[in-house]
Amino acid sequence: MAWRMRHGHRRPALSEMLAYAPCSTQFLPMLDRLNLPFDPALLPQFDLFASLLLLATLWIARKAALRAIRARSELPVHEQRRLMASSRNLFLFLTLVGLVLIWAPQLRTFALSLTAVAVAIVVATKELILCLSGAVLRATTRAFSVGDWIEVGEIRGEVTDHTLLATTVQEFGAGAHAHMPTGRTIVMPNSMLLVTPVRNQTALREHAYHHFAVTLEPMPKLEGLREKVAGIVQERYEPFRERAAKANAAIERRTHADLPDPAPTIRFRTTDLGKLRAEITLFCPLSAAEQLESEITWHLLTTLHVPAQTSPPETDPSPSETA
Repeated sequence: MAWRMRHGHRRPALSEMLAYAPCSTQFLPMLDRLNLPFDPALLPQFDLFASLLLLATLWIARKAALRAIRARSELPVHEQRRLMASSRNLFLFLTLVGLVLIWAPQLRTFALSLTAVAVAIVVATKELILCLSGAVLRATTRAFSVGDWIEVGEIRGEVTDHTLLATTVQEFGAGAHAHMPTGRTIVMPNSMLLVTPVRNQTALREHAYHHFAVTLEPMPKLEGLREKVAGIVQERYEPFRERAAKANAAIERRTHADLPDPAPTIRFRTTDLGKLRAEITLFCPLSAAEQLESEITWHLLTTLHVPAQTSPPETDPSPSETA
């Protein structure tokens, strides 16, 4: 009663309980010298003792069961083996269940601690885990390898190296220089592969569809214009026609894709200012794309150019005429 009035409803420690015992004067100095914890129920020695007792009991029971099975000589040998195997599995199951029940509080605490550590690790290494996942995705899908030409979002170039965390790309230019290295190297994390589509352009690294436009200014005569433009394009494209057709067929066989016709295509449109523009598409070697564009543009502008008609300059009347 005195202890309850002084300490309320808090659970008493062992030293406090002994303080109100008749023999407290004998045990308190001993507890101080031993420096024991206040709550011995939390010590694992009790769980260890219970585990050893459980193991000893089950081991004795199993030995007794095996001896009883062997003593039954009327049973066939295979039946004895079956019973012995069943008893072994039963005692193993009982051992596991008993140990789990005994160590349940410690296992619960360990599981909570392990969960907290796992969550902290995941939060701290989120980006690394995403990069590793991207590397696994690349390896399993075979999206690309070293030497391939790829496009990931706004990044275009040739893959020079890839690791578990990042991919190194030799950047290509844009527009007319879409297949020319810029000299810059881009290292992108593999996590981008999880959220951004990967376009593999390796099949078109030797031959590709080259698009360009020529604005015809001043406006040429429209009569026979299509035939003239087609003749100039066909004349410049003729040395590459057979090679381009073979390359187109080879790419279709290798990629099982249906590519457009490799023959040149010509479309006429107007610009925002109303100027006539010829849009030309060529399937040609990348090494000759800029040369073909330059030659075709030059011949179109020089061949279709119509010089402006000028009237003779007006002259002042001579004095004799005025007279």
